Amino acid sequence: MHLELSKDTFFTRGGILDTLLDNTFDQAIAVDKDERIIFFSKSSQLFSGLLPEQAIGKHIGEEVANHKFTEVLRTGVADKGSLLVLRDKVAIANHIPVIDKGEIIGAIGIVFFSSLSTVNKLISELSTTRSKEYFEMYNKIARRESSYTFQDFIGNSDIVKNLLANAKSAANSNYPILLIGETGTGKEILANAIHSENKHTFLQPFVKINCSAIPNNLLESELFGYEKGAFTGAFSTKIGKFEMANNGSILLDEIGEMDILLQTKLLRVLEEKEFERVGGSKLIPTNARVIALTNANLPTLCREKKFREDLYYRLNTLEIYVPPLRARMEDIPLLVEYFINSGKLNIKLKKDAIKALMQYNWPGNVRQLKNVINRFGVLKHNQVIGAEDVFAVLSQSPLNSFAAAHKTAYLLEATQISNEKAIASPQSLENIEKTAIERVLQDCNYNQVAAAKTLKIARTTLIRKIKKYNIQASL
Repeated sequence: MHLELSKDTFFTRGGILDTLLDNTFDQAIAVDKDERIIFFSKSSQLFSGLLPEQAIGKHIGEEVANHKFTEVLRTGVADKGSLLVLRDKVAIANHIPVIDKGEIIGAIGIVFFSSLSTVNKLISELSTTRSKEYFEMYNKIARRESSYTFQDFIGNSDIVKNLLANAKSAANSNYPILLIGETGTGKEILANAIHSENKHTFLQPFVKINCSAIPNNLLESELFGYEKGAFTGAFSTKIGKFEMANNGSILLDEIGEMDILLQTKLLRVLEEKEFERVGGSKLIPTNARVIALTNANLPTLCREKKFREDLYYRLNTLEIYVPPLRARMEDIPLLVEYFINSGKLNIKLKKDAIKALMQYNWPGNVRQLKNVINRFGVLKHNQVIGAEDVFAVLSQSPLNSFAAAHKTAYLLEATQISNEKAIASPQSLENIEKTAIERVLQDCNYNQVAAAKTLKIARTTLIRKIKKYNIQASL
């Protein structure tokens, strides 16, 4: 397949060719025989952020990774259905040579799916036909799309900058990576980003499995597959996740929950780069890169003989700690803005609402913050959110003593400011402080140590205030 065009038609701008390329495809680029860009569609500008005049004359390799123009210009044979990366997203494109009187004068690249998720959606809608071809196509594409890149890990604090720098360095190696951190901190986003960042794996399968979601007696066959007749119900051979992930990456989520006997087999896979299917005797090689996630304390599990030390040391060659949200509170305004924009939420937060969010402890981390913002988007649609709205939502959390404490701090500060303006009296401050202490004590079941920690004051200070206000300090 090729296009027969005269040099005048191909190299003259503003004609019917440009109109066609501008309006028919997601993106379109034309290059001359030296791979210099001679046409850059309006839609390409939207995706890349480059103006046509900025792109024209540049070598295509400066703007598009893994393009097929070089091979197409060399052979004169079109390349159809290629996967390439555009702004950290995998797209599907055709590369078509342009020939004039038997001479290759250039080529045109057209993107007809700028996101693989679009393809998957179309294919999934066709799945009602139960066609095996559709299912295999969906699976093949889905395994190659990494949903996130490093741009999706939102934050501008020093701790995040250092985290991303370490993750990017780790991504360019072939060692296993262990991501540890509390639930909701964004470990899976980083895992996706690491896969996307590595030039050897980003177009290869990215297979995910949650080790805690599958019973131990089934997890081995999920990971390594099984041979026909290996057990009752094994009517045919099934490949496992490690085979699916060959040449790419395999994500082992909640690896701390893996059965210790299965850990032994995983250790061998990491060391020998081969495995056997359940019920099989044939060694199957694999070069799938392992990215493991956990919120468990693996050294503690090792001491308790619940996790193999040798497996832990094999995994932690590149160990990356993902900090909780409370360790990077300065990122909260940026995260809130991101969640509002990405979710297209019609809400606005006042400064005191942002401040209230930054005073909370966030036991559920970024995931919890996202859920709170989404909740505002539904329940407070087209409204302005204030600090009281924040406290109202956070007080419904099972850990509402945190909200009570931060609400206390906020009210105290607000009242002090008002007092300076001669609006409040000293007595009102004491009433607020007494009420807040009583509430936190109640929330903490009158445990004074926990209450003092929640209020962020010394226990001796709490005892002094209990006596001062004659507060009931026990059940």
